[in-house]
Formats: sequence, structure tokens, C-alpha cells
Amino acid sequence: MLCEVKQTVSGLRAEFTVLEGGQTIGSALFPDNFLFGGPCVLRYRDEELSLRYDPQPPLRNLGRPVEERTWAPYTVASGGQRVGEMCDKMARCGLFSRYGYTAMTLDGVPLEMFEVGLGKEGIVWPVWAAGRQIAQIEKGTTVRDNLDAYTLCSLGEWTQRAAVLLCLYLDARAFARRGQIAVASVEKSYLVTFNKALKAKYDPGFHHRAAPLQGP
Repeated sequence: MLCEVKQTVSGLRAEFTVLEGGQTIGSALFPDNFLFGGPCVLRYRDEELSLRYDPQPPLRNLGRPVEERTWAPYTVASGGQRVGEMCDKMARCGLFSRYGYTAMTLDGVPLEMFEVGLGKEGIVWPVWAAGRQIAQIEKGTTVRDNLDAYTLCSLGEWTQRAAVLLCLYLDARAFARRGQIAVASVEKSYLVTFNKALKAKYDPGFHHRAAPLQGP
């Protein structure tokens, strides 16, 4: 399954549209885009979900091994009931090598999202669960008027829902441009990943093989 998450408003608030086959299947709003940790309301198909920053004690990471530390924790709710959470974490892949990733639990299913920079081809975020890739988020190198756009490919509606939530989280974390108002602007950026453990998470053929598959 393929869908797009396109930002339509950037500034003191941020708005997004979720499109599948050219048809709108969802929308998202960050009403307080000028603040870190502002909430998000997502209307996806027939469901209303929310992302909300979950502030933790400032010293929560002291004394913990790097693999157990967490950053920017958010909770996910559906119909007012908590259904998941996500945060940024670090993984060790050698004596001196580490990389960051996003950990998520949704409907009791643990997922992991990794960032892989492909240079002029853009950035991809493979999403894994139970030892296999279930979705992928893709972003190009050019952004106009601070309006980010993403392509999501997934193995079904459940994985698409998870990928949309992760896409909004990563945009809030990395591409929010809080409070900025741009007119006729063009921004180009390139990221190249050299970490072998991270590059191994990326399957160049996944985009073309993604086909409907229900459930997590």
C-alpha cells in the first residue's frame, strides 16, 4: 500500500493531509507548532488519534546504560484511550559505534524505525517489527515553503496507520521549523549514512514489493 503525507500549512501551526491514490484518507494538526512537544490530532480513515508529549523526570537517564535511555517520549491515544507510545533511543553496534532510532509500541506490538540517508536520493526510514520490515517512509531532498512531503509504503492498513503516526513524530522531531513562515523558499539537504548496521536495515526493493497484508 502506498500513501502520501503532505504538509499544507507551516508556521505557528502545522497541518498535514494523508492521501491514498489521490483521495484524502486523513488529516493531522499540530496547533502549537511554535513549541517543542506540542500535541497532534490525527484523523485517519474513521479513527481519531492523538500524539502527546509525555514529560519525564529530568534525571531519568542518569546511570542507565545507553541502550536503556529514552528521549522525546510521546503517547498515542485513540478515542481517548492510550494505545501506544514512542520515543527516541540509542543502539550500540560495536565497541565504539552507536546509532539512534525510534522505538514504538502500538496495540501491544513493538516496532522500530531507522533513518538511512541516501544522498541525492533522499532519506528513507525503514520500519521493522518481529524481525521483518513492515513499512517504509521516504522523503526527497527538496522542500518548498517549509512544506514537507513523505511517501509511505506499507504491508497493509494496520502498518500504514503505524507509519503515518511515525511520520508525524519524525516530522515534529526533525523537520518542524517551529514558528517559521516561509514564502517562495526552496531548501535542499542531503544525508548520507555510512553506518553498516543502519544501512543493513534498508531494503532497496521494499517500495516495489509492498502489497496489502492485514494485521501487524
